[in-house]
Amino acid sequence: MGKEHVQRHVLIIGTDIDRSIGMNRRDFIKTCGTVAVASFLDASFFSNVLANQEGFLKLYNKALLIKEDGSPITEKDILPHKEYLFFYPFTSTPCFLLNLGEEVKGVEVKLSDGKTYLWKGGVGSKKSIVAYSAICSHQWSYPTKEYAFINYYPPDKPSGTTKKAGVIQCCAHLSVFDPKAGGKVLEGPAELPLASVVLEEDGGKLFAVGILGKDQFDAFFENYKTDLRKQYGSSAKAKELVDKCIVLEVEKYVKETIRC
Repeated sequence: MGKEHVQRHVLIIGTDIDRSIGMNRRDFIKTCGTVAVASFLDASFFSNVLANQEGFLKLYNKALLIKEDGSPITEKDILPHKEYLFFYPFTSTPCFLLNLGEEVKGVEVKLSDGKTYLWKGGVGSKKSIVAYSAICSHQWSYPTKEYAFINYYPPDKPSGTTKKAGVIQCCAHLSVFDPKAGGKVLEGPAELPLASVVLEEDGGKLFAVGILGKDQFDAFFENYKTDLRKQYGSSAKAKELVDKCIVLEVEKYVKETIRC
């Protein structure tokens, strides 16, 4: 593990645990900094502190979620069970923003290889707001401007094929994910949960700060490089990190949402 990787995890610790231990984030990072150099070869140190987050949590730019007019989006703007889309951590990587209408508690997400990580649950006054990568973890289907095979199915509009509601389902191969349980797989060929976007609140504003889980970015960029170059002008522009994310209703970005 390199020094840069360790510093990233020190920052992540401050981001994700300070509330639970009652410590100011700056003080916590300062404390971690004193032991980082001595500990960067010992993965178990971070494993113990992060409660199995090691290797699953990546910190990116702290990006403000905004409306189309450029003003910060607030909790009241995110309607229950409405499907919203934003792009994070790169200009071309889509994510879902959902208000599930009730408190969503943190859970331990277990992978097929037995490894686990902790998902902290929803944010907002009701702890009901969650965000996930909109890149399917099976074969990387994602919402484009033309169509979206992967979508959220609200409680009153279940899937016609799986009969499940309150889920994210990809119609490309019928993988179904649970947004109330860290994006875990409920059905279908997908073996990995959807990666979740780590959200923070600050002064009534919402920020995306990182990605939790096994993201699909490398495969996404490789498999869709021709399409991304056409849309963004170059692979480099498609991979640019963002510091602001415009939040749109899916219907305002996608011409046709494919539901099954």
